[in-house]
Amino acid sequence: MKLIREVKKKLTHFQAAFRSQSYHNKYTKLISGQASLRDIEVISIEFCSICNLSCRYCFLAKGERPSFLDLDIYKKLLIEICENKEYQVKTMEWPISGCFFLHPQYKEIIEITKKYIEKYPNFRPWVILNDNMMLFDKDTVDFVLKQGLVNQVICSIDGMDKESFEHMRPNANFEEVLENTNYLLCKNKEYKNKIVIQINNGRDEKCIGRKLDLKLRDIFNQADHVTYWEPLNWNESFHKEQPRYTPYPFFCSFVFESVSLSTSGAIIKCCMDLKEATKYGDFSKRTLESIWFSEERRAFLRAMYEGKRHLIPGCNTCLINYVSQNKFPQ
Repeated sequence: MKLIREVKKKLTHFQAAFRSQSYHNKYTKLISGQASLRDIEVISIEFCSICNLSCRYCFLAKGERPSFLDLDIYKKLLIEICENKEYQVKTMEWPISGCFFLHPQYKEIIEITKKYIEKYPNFRPWVILNDNMMLFDKDTVDFVLKQGLVNQVICSIDGMDKESFEHMRPNANFEEVLENTNYLLCKNKEYKNKIVIQINNGRDEKCIGRKLDLKLRDIFNQADHVTYWEPLNWNESFHKEQPRYTPYPFFCSFVFESVSLSTSGAIIKCCMDLKEATKYGDFSKRTLESIWFSEERRAFLRAMYEGKRHLIPGCNTCLINYVSQNKFPQ
């Protein structure tokens, strides 16, 4: 067993080194003028900066930017990444904050995106929808499944039972969430193009020693994947009464392969930035291409690459990195 552990440890280090080298290569290409728009693999979008819940471990900065992303800005993004074949976006994640179904034009967003996918063969992203399952009711589930656009739904259902769930997610109703999620799971089985359903389950100290609610266990068993997380103050978005930040000292691959668009039309460095602290371009006035190759981006990548992450707002209080880890810190 000891030998197996040592082999696995060495393999993990080798994989981390390999991934790290690949991002060093991307940085070298950028500063030498050889970078490509194909490096943008993930686009995360904040359609709403407001939420129907007040989750205990979320620090969404409400009221500091528009509540909803302007549909014209989203169309502008779709036109650019569809008409320029150099873009090869692999994933679109909706949304990075807030509740998607609060957007007054959420149906139009889905319908418009579907039209662009049907029109442009080079635009085939894996669409991920994150939701807290309070507004994802029967009518909404039927609409989303009928459109056939969304590939994956991540259902945020925290806790072990009603009490621990509603402790972590104030304003949410445990029974409603289970009812909506169960309907999504059952209805999804009827469709030919099934979506992947993932449960994201957070557990804090209130969950210790509790037994998993039987109805919640049934939900877990029906889902395609269940992931778990603990509120460990990854960055400024997650906190406790006395926040303590232990930022990762080196660079993070998020900044090399992802783009995040906020409701204000700003391009920010990371989908985990719920405060727009890492803004480095205004997409409402510029193209994504000009921002991606801008001096502003070069400057923060240079600081990240040179081990000066502590000088980058937002990154200087974050311990997330995707170079040495395949998942968020546990």
